[in-house]
Amino acid sequence: MKKKEQPAVEPPLLKVVGRRISAIREQQLKELQLKLFPEWPDDRRGAPNSVIRSAVFGVVRKGRRKRVTKKPVAGPTGYEITLTGWRVDQHDCDIWLEVMHLARAGKPGDYVRFTMHGLLRRLGRTPDGKTNYTWLKQRLEGLAETTIAFDSEKEFGVIGALIGSFRVDRATGEGVVRTNPEIRPLWESITHLDIEQRRALGQNQLAKSLHAVLASHADWMPMLVETLMHRVGAEYARLRDFKSDLKVVLDDFIARGWVKSYVLVPGSHGERLEIKKVPTPTQVRAIERRQHAEL
Repeated sequence: MKKKEQPAVEPPLLKVVGRRISAIREQQLKELQLKLFPEWPDDRRGAPNSVIRSAVFGVVRKGRRKRVTKKPVAGPTGYEITLTGWRVDQHDCDIWLEVMHLARAGKPGDYVRFTMHGLLRRLGRTPDGKTNYTWLKQRLEGLAETTIAFDSEKEFGVIGALIGSFRVDRATGEGVVRTNPEIRPLWESITHLDIEQRRALGQNQLAKSLHAVLASHADWMPMLVETLMHRVGAEYARLRDFKSDLKVVLDDFIARGWVKSYVLVPGSHGERLEIKKVPTPTQVRAIERRQHAEL
């Protein structure tokens, strides 16, 4: 009589090893979340590369900012990103960068306090009057309400809101933000954005987005214009309108001495943007190290 096959049983040793590996990974994640933020100079703003190279903070036309649910946005290669909350834009990014700049001396998950008027001044907005105060309050509430979900080859899930919480202390009039410790891993790879350059761009969202993307690369990798439009989250109905505004921004960057030149190269899949940028001293050293390693 033929014996009935028994289901394969995972050896006890493999179970133990699997649990041990899972525990180690969980501990490593907790340690990473508890690490202090990296340091950066006061005239720079630490910006996670995975954020400024994606469309998390988009280029949204005035009056088009709205609530979204699981809205897909362009992300780094291999990642699918969705937003739930508000379609945050470059103005939200300005606020987020300033809040995280103030929070960088503390631990992830700590509270950071600031005067609302002081934050408005940092943003280049008039602190007098109720309009800007209300605008800032609503934007901070939006950052606390907007969560990021991701899906990659290794894992998927939700890392939570861009800021953990926000409130206004009525006794002092101060804004109080708690940073979200779950997003601490984003700061393992950052770009030091020149804040005076960013402020000089005023309310031009496309210019701010492109400035951040350029700053995050020592060398610009040629990219299709249409791909760039999606990568920065530029909400244009027509590609030609985006291209027109893009050329205005790049011409301005040349005039400011941030870009040497650019060219749009026609191709079967569309026009490709090639840029010769002016690297920072740190990027020059990085390029030289890379070239030396290739010899």
